[in-house]
Amino acid sequence: MENRQDIIEDLLKDLQVTDSVQVTLPSENRGYSFLENEEPVSLRPLTYEDEKALVSSSKSGNDAISTLISRCVDGIVVEELYDFDKLFLLLKLREISYGDDYKSLIICPLCKAENPVTILLSELSVNPVPDDFSDPCEVFLKGIKKTIRLRYPRTKDEKFLEDSEKTYDNLWRFVVDIEGVTDKVIITEVLKRLPLIDHKTILNSLKLPYGVETKVNFQCSKCGGGSVINLPINENFFNVS
Repeated sequence: MENRQDIIEDLLKDLQVTDSVQVTLPSENRGYSFLENEEPVSLRPLTYEDEKALVSSSKSGNDAISTLISRCVDGIVVEELYDFDKLFLLLKLREISYGDDYKSLIICPLCKAENPVTILLSELSVNPVPDDFSDPCEVFLKGIKKTIRLRYPRTKDEKFLEDSEKTYDNLWRFVVDIEGVTDKVIITEVLKRLPLIDHKTILNSLKLPYGVETKVNFQCSKCGGGSVINLPINENFFNVS
């Protein structure tokens, strides 16, 4: 009797296996202490087992996207990713798994008509970090006339930034020091007494304008109105187009 494994291999002999692809992150590996700038990051296409893990992770309330990326990426620690690198990997994972064409349904913001659209993921522009990018970064607060050092949020910090209240309560986590003072109790008390202009300066400094440009031009097929919308990433994002 033919060996079961031989039968399995024979049935799958025409399967085209897609190898992992090397990707260049928008951060160009800057800011990751566990990586050398020239070390490649690779990503492999999704499998059936990955899809099952995605569904299971979603049902359990875990970070499904991080789980998915961590299964398919090599050369990076997902918990340490900047949000713009994480989004880049998510879009690239969808592209190499299901193809460049992403079909979705957009509701016109003007006339509310439904518009089927096709977006080419490979044509979305990517804004890499500048050569002088550094983390932590120095930020001058005009209100108190002091310089602080901020570290940028990573994937592991997402739970601290889910809404405005959590962001405010956890802002101290991202302040490395204020004029060299690193005591978190002191930092927390100073943050509570900051003028609004300094508070806004810190929040704006934590928002990094790098990575994939997810705003796309849209023209309604019904009313002809044009607008700029965010790339529709929903529950159908990892379905076959």
